[in-house]
Parts: sequence; structure tokens; C-alpha cells
Amino acid sequence: MAVAEEIDVTETSDANLQGQASLGEVFLAARTAKELTQQDVSNSLRISVKQIDALETNTFSALPDAMITRGFIRNYARLLGLDAEPLLAGYRAHMPGELPNSLVVQTSMQQVKLTKDSRPWLSYILGSILVLLFLLAWFFYMDYIPKLANAPMEKAPAVSDGSVPSVESTSLSLPEIALPAAERQADSADVVVNDVDTNGTHANVTEVATSSAQANVNFPPETKKERDSVGEQRNQLPPNTMADLSVKKVSMSFSEQTWVSVTDKSGQVVFEKVLPAGGTDSFDGVPPFNLVIGNAKATKLVFLGQPVDLAAHTKNNIARVRLE
Repeated sequence: MAVAEEIDVTETSDANLQGQASLGEVFLAARTAKELTQQDVSNSLRISVKQIDALETNTFSALPDAMITRGFIRNYARLLGLDAEPLLAGYRAHMPGELPNSLVVQTSMQQVKLTKDSRPWLSYILGSILVLLFLLAWFFYMDYIPKLANAPMEKAPAVSDGSVPSVESTSLSLPEIALPAAERQADSADVVVNDVDTNGTHANVTEVATSSAQANVNFPPETKKERDSVGEQRNQLPPNTMADLSVKKVSMSFSEQTWVSVTDKSGQVVFEKVLPAGGTDSFDGVPPFNLVIGNAKATKLVFLGQPVDLAAHTKNNIARVRLE
């Protein structure tokens, strides 16, 4: 019975304390009664010691804004077992100007209201934009479309200019050297005969006329005869004989097993073999030749009837030789 009366007396005294004392004094008395330090409260509520000291000394200017401070008061009262509402009322009494102020934003821009008087201007603006777009389209059409139409016509003369000249224009443009009239008539007769024999092709007429003009230059008679005889001898040579003049032979002999690879100037392989010891071989072709010989010290090379020194072109017993 005595314990119950003591509890009632304590609660009554706490209520009276909250009603009569200030907010900070209530927190300080309750914390002291529970034998807690400010550091203990800071660890429990996760707020700094300075903020706890500001609550207990009613230094509300050192605290954050009103909403956060009210949260501190509720948490502190809950930790100490106090009623938070009287404490919040005391805080509001100390901070009468804490009510949130409405945010007023003033603008310097004036709203434009469309009235009957302003609507015609809008119509004029839209009409001007449409007229401007129409003019731009018209200028584009008048400037760009004619260029497209004239482009094929401009290219047509270029094609005609590159065509093969006619027989008449070729014959008229040929230079005539100071020769007797009989020779000029004979030359023109040759042109006509060659034209008939080649079915009237323009290329042959041009070649005959050009060759006759070159032949009629004022050379001495003996020089002209010598040039004609050389040309006849050259024409009498068969094509195969002309090709054989540029073909050369390369001979090889080997004292040990060797491999040889030969390419021409275009990089095409013309000879590639692995040859046994004591063997010989050769190949024909049009120089220059690029030879790679795998066993240079055991190889003898003959080109144009002369032995080729491989030692100057050998490295690690591999010779790289170019024959021209």
C-alpha cells in the first residue's frame, strides 16, 4: 500500500513538474532521476550531446528547424517515460513564431489574355508565316528544278565531243608536206583503198593517213629507203621469235638435297621443287627472277652462261638472289 501511494505521489509530482517547470528543466530533472548522462541519451537517440544540452537549457536557437526539434522532444520524452504533449505545448509557448510561412512567389511577367481585340493580330501572324513558307517553296522550285532539267542536256555535248572523228575530218586535218601533186594523189588513193579493204572502219583510215603523213616528212631518199627496209624485216619476223628473244634459261646443279623456289616479277611461282643430291634441273622464263635456295652451299647456279656467286647473297645457308 505504501509503494502504491509512493508511485502516485511520484506521477503527480512529475505532472506538476511538467506543468510548472520549463521544458529544459523537466528533461534535466527526469534524466537525473534515471541516473543517465547526456552521452547515454546521445547514444540512445542518435543525436549530438550539444543538441541534448540545448534542449535542457532551452537554447532553441542552436537546434534545427521546428519540425526536427519537435521530433527530438518526442523521442527524448519517450526515453525518459514522460508525456510529450505538455512538453510540446511548452516548446510552442517559447517559440510563438514557429508557424510555417506560406511561400509567395511574385513574377514580373504579365499574363496575356486573348481578347477580341488581340485575336486579329494572331491571324495576321499566322497568315504571314504561311505566305513566307509559300515564297520559300516557290524560290526553291524556280531555282532547283531547272538545274535538274538542264543537267542531262549539258552532259550530251561532252559525249558527242568524245566520239570517233569521221573520215572526212581526219583526212582534212592531215598535214600535207611540200610534195608533188602526183605523190599527194597517190597517198590519198592509198587511204581510199585501205578504207575499202577494212570495211570502212575509222581506225584503219586514221592509221593509214597518219603513217602516210609521217612517211612524207622531208627525209633524204636513202634514209627513207633504209627505214622502209628495216620495217619490212621487222614485220617478216614471226611473233614467236620476238617472244623467244626475252626468254632466258637458268641451270642448277646440287651436291646435296636442296629446295628451290622461283617467282617472276609479278610474284607468280614459275619453279618450285625439292631436288635430290647430285641432281640437275633448269627452267625458262622472262626475267627478272627472284630465287630462294634452301641449301646454298650445295648449289651451283648458271644464268646467261655465267656462274652466279651465291655466297654474297647467302645468310644461314639460305640464298636470296634476283636475276635480271
